[in-house]
Amino acid sequence: MSAKRTDAESFSEPRSSRRDFLKGATGVAASTVAAALVPESAHAEQPGQAPQPANMLPTVALSAHRVTRLLVGGNPIFGYSHFNPILDREMREWFTDERIVELLLNCERAGINTWQTSFNYDLKRIFPKLRDAGGKIQFICLAASWHYDEKMGRSPEEVLDGTIKCAQAAMELKPIGIAFHGFATDILYRAGKIDLVKSYIDRVHDMGAAAGISTHNPKILETLHEKGFGNDFYMTGLHYLSRHREDWIKDIGTVPVDEGWIASDPPKMAAAVRQVDKPALVYKVLAAGRKCASEAEKREAIKWAYDNIKPADATIIGMYPRYSDQATETVRMVREALA
Repeated sequence: MSAKRTDAESFSEPRSSRRDFLKGATGVAASTVAAALVPESAHAEQPGQAPQPANMLPTVALSAHRVTRLLVGGNPIFGYSHFNPILDREMREWFTDERIVELLLNCERAGINTWQTSFNYDLKRIFPKLRDAGGKIQFICLAASWHYDEKMGRSPEEVLDGTIKCAQAAMELKPIGIAFHGFATDILYRAGKIDLVKSYIDRVHDMGAAAGISTHNPKILETLHEKGFGNDFYMTGLHYLSRHREDWIKDIGTVPVDEGWIASDPPKMAAAVRQVDKPALVYKVLAAGRKCASEAEKREAIKWAYDNIKPADATIIGMYPRYSDQATETVRMVREALA
């Protein structure tokens, strides 16, 4: 699903219009938490907003928008299984445009109002079909230079430039927010160039969208918080998938065969999420399907996530409804966890 430069040219370019890290959840900005705790009825029919479905999940503030505390993720749709190439291919082949639209409509009916996915040129074809079918779901895009053009270099400056171009291309799809990819954040951080992210945040704001930063590393989240780049939200992975070999040796004394999914990661990221004063969209809640052996295991993982993040945060969970109605099932588990 990698993009090529010729595809990029088919998108029109939009016009650009604390020090101390907090020590506990009590340090979360009061205004952010207060916004999340306002009763849903106060947001249902604000002037200029369309009435919200009665069954919609509770929402939190993301810049000028309200997003449900569960977002449907896009990784399965575009074949990012985080298992192996065989499952990647199975997912891509199963998810026709019609099935993608059906899933998103089902998510809306179940009570989800926002979809998060990486930028992909297929979205230019999918979105008109979704809107023609009556889908009103909001869109948050994850941008990366390699999603814009897989041939772009991986130096910090090239990653920044390509990711800004990716965000510009995504604006044609009218996202409410665009986040800097977690692996791109890691590249800048390791090179000592994390300050370059500020340029990205400013450019996305100029485009008229909320600006986010994604990361898999709790230490990077701490650094971002300290820097105060003016972003509107974070995307944070419960599993630290961007470790390099030297990180693995330091952390567990060996290098895993696959990406590496270890039980000690989620508590570390959740603790960091509780300290930052911006909403976090938390992903890898089910460890890319590794915590789905039973309904009880899924329910426990979802409840754990909500119990360990802030009231102003939300989760992102990808769905592959080939064998069951995962939209209805997942929303039910989230309602139970929030109850």
